[in-house]
Amino acid sequence: MSELTKRFKKEEVIYFTREVKKLLDLLNGTTISCSNKNKIFIIENQMGKLENLLYRYEPTIYEEYSFKTKYAYRNMIKAKKEYDRVVGEKCYKETIEEYRIAYENSVKEYERLKEYRNILKGALEQ
Repeated sequence: MSELTKRFKKEEVIYFTREVKKLLDLLNGTTISCSNKNKIFIIENQMGKLENLLYRYEPTIYEEYSFKTKYAYRNMIKAKKEYDRVVGEKCYKETIEEYRIAYENSVKEYERLKEYRNILKGALEQ
């Protein structure tokens, strides 16, 4: 995560909500003992408030697949650049073949995620 600024990226908010959700899952079912019963009540209230806030900031399934598609696109571009670099440097045939296969796999992964994201978008618009 980057330094705290006036604006948050969606990825940072999603990461934060996942981490808070993990914390709440760990706390659920945990026994907390304290001599002051008021503190236990306050902890339970705060957990409830956090759970309610999570619903507001949790990403939709479409947003999750949009991010996955974005990362797959970036990986595909990186794989293409690496393949072009290997071809340009006239490396061994086996090396070129290995990078070509990696590039083709990244293209397939991107297209698969893109298609699924578009199906989700169509289903959510109806």
